[in-house]
Amino acid sequence: MKGVQNVLGHLGLTLKEEKTRVVDAREEAFTLPGFTIQVRKSPRTGRNFPYIRPSRKALAHIKAECKNLACRRTLALPTEVVIQRLNEAVPGWAGYFYYGNCSKDFSALRNFLEERVRIYLRRKHQKKSRGYKAYSYTYLYQTLGLFKIPMKTPWTQTAKAVGGR
Repeated sequence: MKGVQNVLGHLGLTLKEEKTRVVDAREEAFTLPGFTIQVRKSPRTGRNFPYIRPSRKALAHIKAECKNLACRRTLALPTEVVIQRLNEAVPGWAGYFYYGNCSKDFSALRNFLEERVRIYLRRKHQKKSRGYKAYSYTYLYQTLGLFKIPMKTPWTQTAKAVGGR
């Protein structure tokens, strides 16, 4: 710890003792700005690898923001405005966390976002059903223009597919 403090002192930086701890990543996970990092054993190869995903706090934050943007208070707004606001919030978040092992979290977030938009539309148009037929995937993504959260991790895609987003 003293060595780190000396190096940071020369750079004009300080270390906050209450937030600083030494962690063995092979034994326990730790969180850095929005990411939870831990070392896991690959079920396929049996080798250790860094498992990096969005933290629970980061996921809770974007879900709360989506819920706040598509809620009862926003029913009076035109649907296009609500979708535009969601499309301003979600792509930035997804771009930041589109790294490491994000597929499961992105899939859960996509399902959450679709459900929130359906709930919003059901309330706005006073529909009793769950809205899967009236507000299908095609309607959400092609008609309304909702941002489609990527489902595959970036490292599983070829260079051509990533460049052609």
